[in-house]
Amino acid sequence: MGFEELTSELHKGADAEGKKIIHAAEKNAAKTVEDAKEKAEESLKAAKKEATEFARQESAERITSAKLAAKKMVDEAREEAVEASISQAWNKFRTDSMKKSSYPELLNALVKEGTAELGVSQATLYVRDEDRQFLQGHQFKSLPQEYSGGVIVEGQGGRVRVNKTLEEIFTQKKPQLRKDIYDRLF
Repeated sequence: MGFEELTSELHKGADAEGKKIIHAAEKNAAKTVEDAKEKAEESLKAAKKEATEFARQESAERITSAKLAAKKMVDEAREEAVEASISQAWNKFRTDSMKKSSYPELLNALVKEGTAELGVSQATLYVRDEDRQFLQGHQFKSLPQEYSGGVIVEGQGGRVRVNKTLEEIFTQKKPQLRKDIYDRLF
């Protein structure tokens, strides 16, 4: 075997070995590309799933927020309706209580209740100036302007007072009235 044959044989062997290495590298590169595509698809699926979940949560939060806002508006509207009804009831109560035909009798009954609560027969009465004519045998002081009628009964010495004004009577009945109005309206 000569030098040329040996060189040729080595050259063929090197070509064959180079082709094997290139073929193995191409196979390896194709597998790497295929793996990368699979990872990319998995990442894409995971990202889509995460985005869908995020969108679902965001949607649920917004729906919940909208429901709470709507409930608040409905509750506020209900409260306004109840307050308007209470205001109408107060005006009706005050008007009915102040009728000339029944007010003197009511005023005397309130004075009796107040003096009975204090346990005294004589007391100072806070009444409107025009109401003094309906009451006899008591000392009088002017009822503060914030009250529309009724009486404040003050014991001797002025330490104890019983409020029997129309406003106080209505205030005491207001919680039950509010409940009744709410039940009737809703």
